Amino acid sequence: MLIYKIADIVFGAKIKYPFTASVCEKYLYSGDEKPEFVAEITQKEIDYEKSVSGDLTFPEPYVESLALFRALCNHALSHRNGIVFHCSAIMVDGGAYLFTAPSGTGKSTHARLWCEMLKDRAVMINDDKPIIRYIDGEFYVYGTPWNGKHRLDNNVRAPIKAICKIYQSKENVIEKASVKEMLFTVFNQTIRPTDEADMDKLLDIIDKMLKQTPLYKLGCNVSREAAETSYKAMVEGVIDEN
Repeated sequence: MLIYKIADIVFGAKIKYPFTASVCEKYLYSGDEKPEFVAEITQKEIDYEKSVSGDLTFPEPYVESLALFRALCNHALSHRNGIVFHCSAIMVDGGAYLFTAPSGTGKSTHARLWCEMLKDRAVMINDDKPIIRYIDGEFYVYGTPWNGKHRLDNNVRAPIKAICKIYQSKENVIEKASVKEMLFTVFNQTIRPTDEADMDKLLDIIDKMLKQTPLYKLGCNVSREAAETSYKAMVEGVIDEN
């Protein structure tokens, strides 16, 4: 059995394929904390993951890694106030900034522009599926091994400073977003449980996060100016009204 520590959750994993072990390698744990649970990924879990993915052509080793992620996410929500949020999460000067959008909209590209602009000040926490946890009244985002096609992640955590919804636009414009505007977006970009009690908990965590986090919506193109526009608003608090 392999032991991992992801999102400050120590757990055991009984897996079949070396691919899954290689994906999670840098999250291996050898400390003294006892595992909170053991995820045993059997053929039943793999078959379920195939059915919900909608693509039966995915290789089984890859599907096993997704099943392990689902097991972790279910435990995180049920026991540790944790949710998955499909976004690109960047740490700048110790604080985290989250960019979300439907796949193909350009959130990863925008996150890359921030990294190019800020250089050593910016650290990619996760480019696809970070875990967010609510701890002692604060929200933190954690890196995970499930990090998107560019394989960008770091095993770190940071307090969330702002969340931004991205949409494509010829001009770069950013404005504050309301909780109502962001609720549907965030809900659609997370893993939704089938258990009623866990669904209530998911909605409560999302509601708290949106009410206490600065929210933005950004229309942008693929340019350095787009990154500068969002950085000024989200980090410096400056929004150009012109």
